[in-house]
Amino acid sequence: MKKFTNVNILQEMKRLNKNIVIAFVLIVVGIALGVWSYFIIQEAYNTAKPLNDIIMSEEDQEYKVATLNIQRKPFQFAIQDGNPNSYYIVMDDTYMYIAYMSEYDYTLLNKEDIKENPVQVKGITKLISQEIKELALEAYNEGLEEEEQLTMADFDSYFGNIYLDITQEDSEIAIFQTIGSMLFLLLGTILLIVFVVQKIHFNTNIKKMEEDFIEKLDEEMNSSNAFYYKNTHLYLTENYIINFSGMFKVISYKDVIWMYSMVYRTNGIKTKQSIKVMTKNGKTYEIAAIDVLTKAKKEIYDEIWNTIISKNNNIILGYTKEASQEAKALIEKN
Repeated sequence: MKKFTNVNILQEMKRLNKNIVIAFVLIVVGIALGVWSYFIIQEAYNTAKPLNDIIMSEEDQEYKVATLNIQRKPFQFAIQDGNPNSYYIVMDDTYMYIAYMSEYDYTLLNKEDIKENPVQVKGITKLISQEIKELALEAYNEGLEEEEQLTMADFDSYFGNIYLDITQEDSEIAIFQTIGSMLFLLLGTILLIVFVVQKIHFNTNIKKMEEDFIEKLDEEMNSSNAFYYKNTHLYLTENYIINFSGMFKVISYKDVIWMYSMVYRTNGIKTKQSIKVMTKNGKTYEIAAIDVLTKAKKEIYDEIWNTIISKNNNIILGYTKEASQEAKALIEKN
């Protein structure tokens, strides 16, 4: 089978293969991050300390995996609007603590025999905000005589300065790594599918070509009269538009009936401009997409536009209602 010899098309083939490799690397990185975060979580579980030990320690107390044997029914004292999780006062066999948990966790702990059958929970330690301290004191002091009530100065001695977030059992680094793992896996999988599909289309379109046509295209691309635009993955030869972006597509200038520009904006700012062409069979192709039009890129864009026009003076130009109707009439005529 006849093969292309043109250096640029061979580079485009390598680019597709390189893209697939990059997608695989992203997937591997995602898997590696996932495995790493799993071992971090397991290590955190294995080294989890009782909450009171962390409170009594002089080391950094925040974002540690801690355990707590709850032996009293939780007392809810702070509810967040629109959030099913709430703050509770909880107790082990000796001390009081602040815990943050879901309704489901509360249901598991709100049982009559919890004193005889304590429930161990795990979570992440976090600093108690001033607002939560005030609400906890208000709930604790309700109904007590003034001399029995706690003040803000007493708070840390009775509750500690950290609470246990039971809704979050993983260390922060493991959480970020897990999220990163999922993002890498998702991105890698999406890109792999896109790049594999592109490569399949690329190879399939070439295989459909007759050997003499491949030879003709190769000759035209190797000619000094051909223009290759690396960043837009486009060749303009004597007779053809050869588009490598996404797939290998060859369009004869004489088959183009309509050409117009498309501008893409993000938050009102122009981010990309492309050239679209419609052929006699009614199909539309994006043949050149240029991001953020600088002066140099605008010159390339105009060069592509003007070169195509010079090859076919009958092309309908611009995106208007009249142009659309004229193009439709030509398609029906053909």
